[in-house]
Order: sequence, then C-alpha cells, then structure tokens
Amino acid sequence: MGMFTLLPEAISIRTPEQAQAVIDEYANAKLVAFDTETTGLSRTRDCAVILAISDGKSRYAIYPEVIPYFKSFLENPETKLIAHNANFDQWMLLNVGIDLNRYSLRSHYRIYDTMVMHALVNDTLGHDLKSLAKSYVGIDMVPFKSVFGSQMRKRTLHDLLLDPENEEVVTNYASLDAYATYKLFAALHDELLQMSTGNELYPTLWDYYFKTELPFTKILWEMERTGVRIDKDALLEQAPKIEAELLSIQKWFGRTMGKLYANLNSTKEMGVFFFQELGHKPVSHTEKGTPQLNAASLQKWERGGCKYAAKLLRYRDLDKKLSTYITNLLDRIHTDNRIHATFNQTGARTGRLSSSEPNLQNQPPYIRSAYTCSNMTKLFAADYAQLEMRILAHFSGDPSLITAIKSGQDVHSSTASKMFKVSYDDIMAARKKDDGGEPLTDYDMRLLNNRKGAKAINFGLMYGQGSGRLSATLGCSIDEAKMLIRQYFNTFPNITKYFKNAIKEAAGLEYCTTILGRRRQVPGLNSNINVDRGNAERQVKNSPIQGTAADITRLAMIRLWEDPLIEASGAKMVIQVHDEIVFEVPEEFVTDKDFNDRVKELMMHPFDFDLAVPLETSSKYGANWLECK
Repeated sequence: MGMFTLLPEAISIRTPEQAQAVIDEYANAKLVAFDTETTGLSRTRDCAVILAISDGKSRYAIYPEVIPYFKSFLENPETKLIAHNANFDQWMLLNVGIDLNRYSLRSHYRIYDTMVMHALVNDTLGHDLKSLAKSYVGIDMVPFKSVFGSQMRKRTLHDLLLDPENEEVVTNYASLDAYATYKLFAALHDELLQMSTGNELYPTLWDYYFKTELPFTKILWEMERTGVRIDKDALLEQAPKIEAELLSIQKWFGRTMGKLYANLNSTKEMGVFFFQELGHKPVSHTEKGTPQLNAASLQKWERGGCKYAAKLLRYRDLDKKLSTYITNLLDRIHTDNRIHATFNQTGARTGRLSSSEPNLQNQPPYIRSAYTCSNMTKLFAADYAQLEMRILAHFSGDPSLITAIKSGQDVHSSTASKMFKVSYDDIMAARKKDDGGEPLTDYDMRLLNNRKGAKAINFGLMYGQGSGRLSATLGCSIDEAKMLIRQYFNTFPNITKYFKNAIKEAAGLEYCTTILGRRRQVPGLNSNINVDRGNAERQVKNSPIQGTAADITRLAMIRLWEDPLIEASGAKMVIQVHDEIVFEVPEEFVTDKDFNDRVKELMMHPFDFDLAVPLETSSKYGANWLECK
C-alpha cells in the first residue's frame, strides 16, 4: 500500500460509437465495478444521471444520452458487478430502465457490495468509500460537496452534472468512484480470505460473505422493490382528529396562561412557565446546566397531580404521532400505493438489520394497522419465540435452561421456580388467574413478582445489564437487585461460566463472534479505564447472542427465498424487524398446509446443523400488520 496510486485516464462517453467501443472492451470482463451520479438520494423518486464503470484498468463516465446502450451489458447475468452501497445504485439504474436482476435466476447472486464486505472486516470504522479508498488502495478522493458545494446551493444536481463547463470534473469524479470500488473489492476480498471464523461451514469471512451477505443483498433489494402496501385513507382519517386535539390543547394552555397563543413546541417558553410560573423544581439539567423539561420530569409532575404536565405530555405524544408517523408515512407513499423502505445491511454492529425511510422497527400499533396488503392476499407474520434465550442455552450448555426449553415450559416461570424454589405449576396458575382478571392472593402476587424478576434478569443478561439497571426495571433497591443476580448465577452456574470464558477469549482476540464466525471488535476489553472495560464486557455478553439471532434470521430468509415451494406460491417477503419476517401471501395459500409447514420448517432449521435446543416460531395471518400480532 503506497502513498498514492497512479490513476488511468478518466474518459467521458457521449456517442453511440464510444459506447460500443467500451462494451467491446469489457466484453470478456468477469468483474466490473459501477457507480451512479444521481438527481438525489430518494430511492423511488431519483435516478441515475451519470453511469460510471471500471474493470480496474480503465475508467469511464457514461452520460445520459448513451446509458441505454449499456442496458444489455449490465443486465447480462454472466457478468459479476461490484458497487459500494449496491442497492442504492440498483434503484438509480432501475429508475432509468435498467434492471440488473432481469435475467438472473432467483438464486444467482452477482452483485457484490464493498460496503457490506468492509463491515465484516471492521465494524468500528466508517464504511464510506472515500476513507476506505484512501486507507486500502491509496486513492485520495474528494467529497462531492467539496467539489460542487458552491454550485449545489444554486442548481439542481441534474443541471450541475450535465453542465458542459463541469464535464471534465464530473467525468473524473464519477469514474473514480467506480475505479476505486473495483480496487477496494480486490483488497477486501484478499483480507476476508485471511480472516478465519473457526467455523467448518464458513472457514473464512470471505466464505461467510459469499454464502450469507452476498445473497442477502439481493433479497433485501427485492424486498425494497416489492415494498408494502399502505392504507392511505386510514392515515388520512387519523390526521384531522389528531390536529383537532392538538389545537384544543394549545388553546387550553393559552387560556390558562392568559396568552393569545402558547407555543407548546418552544422548550424555552414552556420552561419559563413550568419552572418560574408554576415553580416546579428541575429534575435534571443539560450539560450546560439548563433545566430539562423532558418526559421523565413531566411524568413525575403528572403523578403528583399537575394537570399542565399531563396536558403537555399528551400534546407531545400526539405531535409525534402526527409528524413522525402519519405525515412522514404519507409523504413516503409511492405511486403504487406502497412504501419502499430502505433496509440497511450494515445498520447495526451486531449484524442485525435496520431500516429507514421509514424506520420499520418502531412503528406503533395504530400505525401498523395501516400496513396492509394487495387484493386477494393476506399479510403473514412469522416470529421466533424466545430466540435469544434459546441461543443463550446453546452457548452456555446450561442443563436447567436446556431442559426447561425442551420441555416446552415457560422459560421465565421455570427460571423463577428454580431461583426462588417455588412451584412452577403455582406460578403458571397465578399467571392464568391474572390473565383472567381473577382475584389474586398474596402468594399469587409474590409468585408473579418472582417471575417478573426472573424475566428481567433473563433479558437483562443478554444486554450486559447490571444491578443498577435491574433495580430501576424492577423498582427495588440495588442491594436487592444484586441479591437477585447472585441467586440467578447460583441457579444457572453454566451461564456464569460461559460469560466469563467469552470475556476471557475476546480479551485475547479483541473481538467476539457469532455462531457462524461474524466478528465484532471489542478493543475496550483491555482498557485501563473501568467504564470502557465494563462497556466492552457488556458487548461481549450481548453481541454473540444478538449477532447469532441475526445469523439465524438471515439464513432463514435465504432459505425461504431459494425454496421452490415458496417461490411457486407467489409469497413475497416485505418486512423484517427484530426476529419477525412478514410476507404478503396469495389468499389460496393461507390455508395451504404444505406452504405453512414449509415456512415453519425452514425457519426452525436455518443452518445445516441444529442448536442444543429447538427453534420455535409463531405465526399469524391478517389483513394488516397489526392483525398479525
């Protein structure tokens, strides 16, 4: 790796003759990197203006008048393509009529993403092309805003990119993206080949990428492209009601404050009212010492009978519903009456999937009811049951936890039974009475509290939760929380042993791994700073479990995608959040036993091996996403 790289000449392609010459030059290329310069960043509303390609020896910027000449070349399934943030560029090309998967078989994966590759190498660093090109292949690239910043404020990107006076700069900038991507792919490929996983199925991280992340890129692209149907009328029906209540609360504040208009969105104005006029003492302060008017403060005053706090909390809740969810969702509905969210393959360091535009992870129930399906179809949500607890049982090999799961017992009730030495059947009977609204005895209440404590520890363990957080969750003292944690580890000694060994192993490697060998770097384990070391230890407890859950979901989705029966049914995956996969299924398959059994079978057995405990799923059909719960 030198200080700089000698670059091939940047060439602009504008005539049919030039286009054909490049196509002929690349006719035998097995790998071609591509990139697009676009009208914007919206995947459904923007499109490619400039197409850039490179085979690692030359680099070209193809202008819009001749992009159609490259359609057959790019859609040829025999050519492997490389991109950085590939699914974005796929959208940009699709929006000018080029479908990179048009002629590819369903299980043929040919689009490699260097951003995803680098996320496997090092999850602690950024994955942007500019910094990676400099560190890996010695290419110093200038950010787009640095090149065109002054012009961007006055002109559209389309006009800026096609201005004849900018042609030389645009050609160099665009073609360098493709060239750097090609070179980066070669460097990352070699690095991943040298990184062992300790897993026989995926000996190196290149094997892991090739067999999991490469197909997953295509699956996510198809999910984005399919999108999920939105009931626009249901959202429009909610909006006026919320707006009316917001206005009513605003008028109420105006009357009680003696003002013509009260700006409830002004932190400063509301702060003066609550802290000075009402005389509330601040519960917390900002770093600069300013009293905070946050939800915790308002909730505390509300419990004390402050009607102003209750009203402001209600206002903020409604305002968030309207702006964050309803208005935001309405703005994102495409012409096909569907939203096409972005699924971020590198969104979480644990390997979990994230989504944006909109964020599907945090859609509340009243919004989930607007996620619906096409005519003659139903939504079908399949969810893993207690997935993280099952992964912990596998990693720790704890016989008590394994036995409880295999027997079909409620894990949290079983944990409470062993921790507090009470009857499992009595706990389940108390739960049944509580669910049915029957009167509870003091003994019942104690059993339910025991289960609550056990459940909090079960989940808290996997997030590295300590006694402080547990005491807050349960509303008990820190000493009581410490006692509960000691009881838990005394009851399940193998879990304690597993966590200790995991931390010791990760301290030597400076990373921890999932069941398939995906890494998460944890350099803080060897820090002399207690806070840093404590955070790293929590990551070691959490990441292998969260990451393995991601591996399970990812592999299950690949199996579902590649299965002939699922493909023949016409069912399509449309949403993936946490441990849940949501499909849009033709109505004739809703009651089809073979189809439903097949989905369950593939999700329960995502790997070529089984865990120490079986994976279980629950599923439900509905006319909308809320009904699937």
